[in-house]
Amino acid sequence: MRVFVYEHITAGGLAEERWDLSFAAQGFAMLSSLARSLNHAGHEIIVAFDSRINEMLIPKSARRERVSSSSDWSEVVDSLSEDADSAIVIAPEDEGILTDVLAKIRADGLDVVGPETETSAICSDKVRCTELYSDLSLPVPTTVSANLDRILDKSSEIDYPAVLKPAVSSGAIHTSRVSNEAELESLVDHLKGSLRSPRFVLQEFVEGVDSSVSLLVNDGQTYVLSVNRQNVSLGRAGSISGYHGGECHFVHPASEEAVSSAQKIVESLPGLRGYVGIDFVLQGEEAVPMDINPRVTVSAVGIERTRGPDALACILDCSEGQLLELPPSNGVSIFEEYLDLPASADPSRLEGDYARVMVIPGVVSPPILLPGGRGKVRPYVCGWGESREDARVDLAGVERQIDHRLGVVGP
Repeated sequence: MRVFVYEHITAGGLAEERWDLSFAAQGFAMLSSLARSLNHAGHEIIVAFDSRINEMLIPKSARRERVSSSSDWSEVVDSLSEDADSAIVIAPEDEGILTDVLAKIRADGLDVVGPETETSAICSDKVRCTELYSDLSLPVPTTVSANLDRILDKSSEIDYPAVLKPAVSSGAIHTSRVSNEAELESLVDHLKGSLRSPRFVLQEFVEGVDSSVSLLVNDGQTYVLSVNRQNVSLGRAGSISGYHGGECHFVHPASEEAVSSAQKIVESLPGLRGYVGIDFVLQGEEAVPMDINPRVTVSAVGIERTRGPDALACILDCSEGQLLELPPSNGVSIFEEYLDLPASADPSRLEGDYARVMVIPGVVSPPILLPGGRGKVRPYVCGWGESREDARVDLAGVERQIDHRLGVVGP
């Protein structure tokens, strides 16, 4: 089967915009893991790629087409959609991007393994998700929502600390923790005028372990791929929050509760299809649901290592209604953006050095040098072991090999 794997950032969805380098690293990691897994299962992979990416860094197994501008993007997506048998879309929920890309590719008549348009809109909206959790009698922290300039009017209904976040967003962007009314007022003043989406959610902060459940879903059938720990930093007012990787398979006293709640959630949304990731905060034996991601998430990087590539490739079989027998989970994987990536000793060899990094076992996606001095996208790396400690040791070894390959540390 010819599968168009669309990842929004690397596919030129932001061809004329500045990249968030961390989001780009996550996007390339998801694209690389999924492309490898589908290729391993015998499928032909088709991708679009932003012209700022050196073509030699694109997965070699993939047929590809370059995107240089926003007009290019539309033409290339239409062309690749016509040539594919199926598509898998990875895109952020922000500003309705995921919903819009799904609609565009479906308009070309291609079968897209992903949520229906209305279901995507529900999952992308934190207010509607909170209402859904309440209807399902799942634990929900006290939450209010309003346009940013009115959120202070409702803050008296919330106990502090609290979290302020856009109603539609991904990756913890513009998400901050506030300790009192004064911090909230300062944060609102800081955010005014800088956002395209004015609607925000103010929610009581839930202390616990950030986690997620990854599933394959189709027409009421659910298959649990993994429970994952998430490495999330939640900044104070004005500072940066973000997602930095995670681990799977993750065991916690509330893991089974998280799985049960995740299954209830997806069963209540019949329009879900394919890979779904649901975020939770685990608190004691309670699992508090947060966000629904109706598309491939970065946890796929770890699942590729613990279950093997066949597990991710089952996305297509599941979407066709086939009964699945997933490969067993084996060991623990820890995956992250390699934040300490060193500079190459010889800038003239940088792209070649980066291409050679790709062949190191445990490197999920390569570093990318953006033209014009616009920065570097760091690689995503993954360590594996029988235990969490073994996986951490393996991960450190992968990062040392990157240093050696770039010539900054002796062998």
